[in-house]
Amino acid sequence: MIIHDFLNWVETAPDGPRAEAAGALARAWLYSELDDDSRKGASAALTVLLDDPCVDVRMAIAHNLCRSSDAPRHILLSLAEDRQEVASIVLETSPLFSDVDLIDVLANPQEDLQRIVANRRELSAPVSAAIAEIGTESACRALLSNSSAKLVPTSLLRLAERFEDVADLREALLKRPDLPMHIRHALLLRHARAIGETVGADGERDQKDDENLLADASDKIALRLVHGASHAELLEMSDYLRAGGHLNTRLMLRAVCCGRFRFFATALGLLSGVPEERIFRALIAARPSALRAVMRKAGLPMRSHQAFLLAIDMAREGGADLTADLPLDLARMLTECLLGELQDEALGADGDILAFLRRFALEVARLEARAYIYGTTQRALSAA
Repeated sequence: MIIHDFLNWVETAPDGPRAEAAGALARAWLYSELDDDSRKGASAALTVLLDDPCVDVRMAIAHNLCRSSDAPRHILLSLAEDRQEVASIVLETSPLFSDVDLIDVLANPQEDLQRIVANRRELSAPVSAAIAEIGTESACRALLSNSSAKLVPTSLLRLAERFEDVADLREALLKRPDLPMHIRHALLLRHARAIGETVGADGERDQKDDENLLADASDKIALRLVHGASHAELLEMSDYLRAGGHLNTRLMLRAVCCGRFRFFATALGLLSGVPEERIFRALIAARPSALRAVMRKAGLPMRSHQAFLLAIDMAREGGADLTADLPLDLARMLTECLLGELQDEALGADGDILAFLRRFALEVARLEARAYIYGTTQRALSAA
């Protein structure tokens, strides 16, 4: 009877009092000790109020029910399909929405609703994956800013594929510590390409020079990323580089000169099909014939074998750990010694290897100089 009287009153009451009464009814449903009939009647009244023409009435219901796990689910679902200002209230906080409910909301053309879903606390991996796949740019931006959202590698890959050309989203992905190494390489390479395109816009650039610069950037990024990587990451990275045509003689020789022997062995094993254990044994035991055979199986050109073997032998004689990375100064010394051993006459038509080593030695020397100046400056600042 009370609910009947309430509904009769609602039909003629002004908007403001009607909204206040709707909010009070929602609180009564949640917190008052109602018998079964009263609770059923209150639920029915709230359902009727979903059709109230005044948006303030529906917003009052949404505000009072949105945080409760005991609210009538059908009312929350209906409010989620209401006008944006009403739907956003319940979509932002209600714990009653399942993953399926939220994924259905993502199909809504209203961009703000997608962004609200992306901002929900403890967003599940399936919902995050749906946003990564079909979400608008702003929704995906919100997703990457949501530290509690669960993002699996496949979702990160999809975001990288869709938004590699959007600078702030690319940077947001790069800031994530859980970004897989191969995706990080692809994004950093795209970043390098964007810088090149910006520089190239100021004047004409030779296409071959651009390709060489990008290839050089790819090598540098890859060797920086594999430093300290796990074996699984090395395998994944090597496979990714091979698929993209980046796992070539130049990168492999640069890896040896940098002392990235773990990456070198992993990549060589992937290219040749020879188990890494055998490759490491050949490296440590100084077995050039075995290494030559593996390099042939890996497809490394014969003209490069001498440079590889000399670099490995010099590193071994210098006491380098062939399972760890060389310090920067040792990498420079190794490259310079290798240049001294490889004479133009001995190389014949293979001057491209010597030219590469000369460029690489200069590059390492510059890096070492920058590191020295930075260290000196830091020590001076600390002493001041």
